[in-house]
Amino acid sequence: MNRLTKFSAPLRMAIGTLAIVAVVAFLAQNSAATAYAQNPTPTASRSDIGVTGMGRVFVAPDTALASIGVDITAATLAEATKQASANMAAVLDAIKKQGVDAQDIQTSNYSVYPITNSSKEGETPKITGYHVTNVVTVRVRDIAQVGSVLDAALAAGANSVNSVTFTVDNPAKAEAEARTLAVQDAMSKAQTLATAAGVKVGKITVISDVSGGVQPIVKTADYAVAEAASGAGPVETGQNEIIVTVEMHFEIEQ
Repeated sequence: MNRLTKFSAPLRMAIGTLAIVAVVAFLAQNSAATAYAQNPTPTASRSDIGVTGMGRVFVAPDTALASIGVDITAATLAEATKQASANMAAVLDAIKKQGVDAQDIQTSNYSVYPITNSSKEGETPKITGYHVTNVVTVRVRDIAQVGSVLDAALAAGANSVNSVTFTVDNPAKAEAEARTLAVQDAMSKAQTLATAAGVKVGKITVISDVSGGVQPIVKTADYAVAEAASGAGPVETGQNEIIVTVEMHFEIEQ
């Protein structure tokens, strides 16, 4: 019995020592993992040349969008709507006689609202009349006809020309040209940066079309009823600017 007890004591001590060593090792490993999580090994930084390029092309517009309207104020709703309808019918007829297809005319705004007097405090405002607005957007595909279309509309009873926008109906060809110029611009910028840094431009790694489109030219006007008979006057179309932007990245060669 004594020999067994003497043998068990060292065994228990050895087992206890192993347990302490295991706990210390576990804590050390956990501490190292925590330290790594808090201070991870930095990843390799990206090494390339990134630039944006822009291409601009100017083209003469071939399409006009005119916003032409009729504004009527009358004592009753029936009178206001009847007069607005008659005036707009005459305006549309005059526009079509200038060669504009019915499919190129679209109503863009039609509104009716009452006109009230300025009531005194405590009094309910009274309706003194009604205002009707009818506006159409007209697409003029023959750019030379813009002035005569506006003149005809005003002479027929239109009393507002809110805006005339000149644009390019099919800008695909001009956009392709602007895109080519944008790529050339980006490549030139990359070469300038590489030369300044004492390195060489490598192969292209990224190339993307960031934006593009036609910048329309907008002419605004507001003709009063009394000026309608004088016509819209000459209209200058100018040029549209088509802008395309690309982003490119290149490898760096030492």
